[in-house]
Amino acid sequence: MVARRKKDTGEQGNGGQFATVQRTEPEVSVTSSSGTDDSFPAKDYYSAEELASLTDRGITVGSSPLPGRTPNVDRSAQIGSGSRIETSSFVESGAQIGRDAGIGRNSLVSVNAGVGDGASLATRAVVGSGARVGDRSVVEFFGAVRRGASVGEGSAVGAHATVGERSTIGDRSCVVDGAQVGAHVRAGDDVVIGQRARIDDGVTIGDGAVVWGHITSDVSPGEVRRDDQVFDGLTAFREELAFGSQGGWLRTRYGRTQ
Repeated sequence: MVARRKKDTGEQGNGGQFATVQRTEPEVSVTSSSGTDDSFPAKDYYSAEELASLTDRGITVGSSPLPGRTPNVDRSAQIGSGSRIETSSFVESGAQIGRDAGIGRNSLVSVNAGVGDGASLATRAVVGSGARVGDRSVVEFFGAVRRGASVGEGSAVGAHATVGERSTIGDRSCVVDGAQVGAHVRAGDDVVIGQRARIDDGVTIGDGAVVWGHITSDVSPGEVRRDDQVFDGLTAFREELAFGSQGGWLRTRYGRTQ
């Protein structure tokens, strides 16, 4: 790889002795990992005074005495009444946030992403471009729903867990803390993906399945699997799910095994 100095490219910041490059385009187009072009519109955030006026629409905006902590909300974003936008968060152009939703501190709702009614993002959660988080679902601390992915209604993405690009997680499902779901994965309703599980790209997981470990192939509906080992019904090995921050909800659903 040949390094290119600013004086070779003519970029600004070279002291004026070389020609400069002017960047006046309103949009910048880059190539994504999937090989398609993504267009990122110019940002048009509300001012601090305009953010305060959102209370007239029933929207609560977090405040802080520290500088630079104002939420960054694009004017083209649609936000439902009863929602709360915390400090240092970003809601980008074309984003849609439902009623009574919560956007946590330092979290990101990307371009054209959607967060449903009653859904919530914890601190530093990320919803990627074009991704969807369903009604009453939650994305925990440092959780991520990547570009074009979808999480159904009443579901949870745990702390430090990731749902990969263009993957789908069904309704009432749980991706437990630290689990990594690859790209183009299809998980049905009532699925549990255990703590620190790793789901390879393109895998399909049927309704009601419970998986943990490294999953490399499709999982049948209702199947209980660790790595490539299938268990018959409810077994003690479910304890290995290490329920994480979703423990209360999952133990209410399954109960403890002996």
